[in-house]
Amino acid sequence: MKFVIEKKELSTLTTLVHRAASSKNAIPVLSGLLIEVSPDKGLVMTSTDMEIGIKAVSNQVEVVDPGTVLVNAHYFADFIKLLPDLPIVLELKPDTAKLSIQYGRSSGSINTYSDFEYPDLPLANMECKLSLPQQVLKEALRKTSFAASQTHFRQVFTGVLFDITSTGELRVVASDTHRMAYFKIDLDKAVEPFHFIIPIRTVNELLRLLEDSPEPVNIAITDNNALFYRDDVILLSRLIEGQYPNYEQVIPPNFSTKISISSQVLLNTLERAKTMPTDDKLKIQHVQLEFSEKEAIINSFSEAMGEIKEVIEEISSEGEPNLKIAFNTSYFLDVTKLLNAESEHLDINLSGSLGPAMIKNPQKDNYIYILVPLRTSS
Repeated sequence: MKFVIEKKELSTLTTLVHRAASSKNAIPVLSGLLIEVSPDKGLVMTSTDMEIGIKAVSNQVEVVDPGTVLVNAHYFADFIKLLPDLPIVLELKPDTAKLSIQYGRSSGSINTYSDFEYPDLPLANMECKLSLPQQVLKEALRKTSFAASQTHFRQVFTGVLFDITSTGELRVVASDTHRMAYFKIDLDKAVEPFHFIIPIRTVNELLRLLEDSPEPVNIAITDNNALFYRDDVILLSRLIEGQYPNYEQVIPPNFSTKISISSQVLLNTLERAKTMPTDDKLKIQHVQLEFSEKEAIINSFSEAMGEIKEVIEEISSEGEPNLKIAFNTSYFLDVTKLLNAESEHLDINLSGSLGPAMIKNPQKDNYIYILVPLRTSS
């Protein structure tokens, strides 16, 4: 095997693919990056740890001799990333079972896996369910995935739900039971209703793969895998098994108080509140909010360090006045940062001091964030 490729193209492909390789040593070949070159397919790279798999293709390669080699994915990626911007010559040396890498007058060599049996990605029975503009799916995942739990005894809460409804909507939902992010996409054509849950790790790789482009990404499903693909790259992921709870029941049907507030002013206030250490009593960093007709008072307190009390003027409100409520500071800050990037104001809809709050961009109806308040002694 021998081929020539520009360093930038090789590094881009390797960086994208190698992350699916295993970082554990239980099954050595799963820590490998499979490199295949042929005149008809060009350069094809694959890695998988059996939970997630990525395959990418490049035709910007000069194939001298076709062939296949398996190298350690993480070492190969780290090494290629640091090479100079030159044409790179990669050649498998059969006598030493090493992959030679030449760059200008310099060279290196990497050990290869010999007599390996690399698992094929299960692509044969994939059925394409729908296609979406990459930029739309990227926005949906960016605005929801942060609300999923890092660890939870119910595994469904460690993933992101894709729910395709009979009304022609895709709803992308994530929750850790204390908050929920919900993004709605209207589909161009009717699709048979179905749903699936993908792990957060898959979402993170998708966010690296997806471009800010109207070009489509296709979604296909088998019994226990989801496939996201475009012409040059495929990402395959196992699905999280289990029934996702009825997320629509979490959204309050009506609200007693509606607040409109400057997103930038609120963001600045919450970032200052975040500097206050965690209260030892509640163990969760939080802010107390008191809303009146024309102002909001935001208080953060630490028995060890002190107190911050800020007044935000010129808010507008409807409904029940003089309402007090407490929120997890980090959870409140997450959505404020996100909405501040797209809107001068955000709406906070409250269903009482202990009922869930709904936070949204007043100009958009396709995204909502539900935040459960904290019970505090004060």
